Amino acid sequence: MAYSRIVALTPSITETLFALDVENLVVGVTDACDYPPGANSKSHVCSWFDPDINRITLLEPDLVLGLSTAHEQISLLLKNEGIRCILFNPATVQEVLADMISLGDLLGVSEQAASLVNGLKHRMEKLAAQVKQIRPDERRTVSRVLDIDGENLIVAGPLSFQYDVIKQAGGINVTASLNEPYPVVSFQTFKKWDPDMIFLCGTDRSYISRLQADPLWQGLAAVHHGNIHLFDCGLTCRTGPRIIDMAELLFQTLYG
Repeated sequence: MAYSRIVALTPSITETLFALDVENLVVGVTDACDYPPGANSKSHVCSWFDPDINRITLLEPDLVLGLSTAHEQISLLLKNEGIRCILFNPATVQEVLADMISLGDLLGVSEQAASLVNGLKHRMEKLAAQVKQIRPDERRTVSRVLDIDGENLIVAGPLSFQYDVIKQAGGINVTASLNEPYPVVSFQTFKKWDPDMIFLCGTDRSYISRLQADPLWQGLAAVHHGNIHLFDCGLTCRTGPRIIDMAELLFQTLYG
């Protein structure tokens, strides 16, 4: 079936569709779909985690693409409206690339998808070769912190793509024993792990300074040594083509 009107419910999917050169098929995106710049010209269907079904249906899509952990309910509503909805949930970098191939096949642009993925795989292979040169005793422990609520933290666990990005970058995840995607842990547990490097995402550059000034956080090695970082959410939180950019950035931050 040929699709001509697509609504993308995540920034990652929007980025991938643009990278596949099928942006002309995209009629709707979410408020968070800010990359590439051309995405801003598309109609918005509200937030990615709570899209407006009325806005979606008004766009008369023949295909809606979303995330299985966020869009199961709206997928059922769309199917009741006779609108096909396909959901993704990649948990590793390899699964991200496999989804790109699947999207290419679905939309009749298999060659574009293969070219895109081959380029990303080449960069992954180059990164893997660089990681291999790091001696085991020089590998650094890492934690991705998604949220801080008092003395509880949400961190990237083994079932999350962010955990795999750290692994691809040569970091040693401190959360290896937790069989969850994004577990909640106490600060005391986090302090026992005491990762060499910590990273968060956001745009508030003063946030790191505030953590560094917090007596609780000052006891962490990463804070003491200045190895706590704030990265662009567009890189850390998305499973689009720039996931390789994030792995490369992490490697450079850890070992550059």
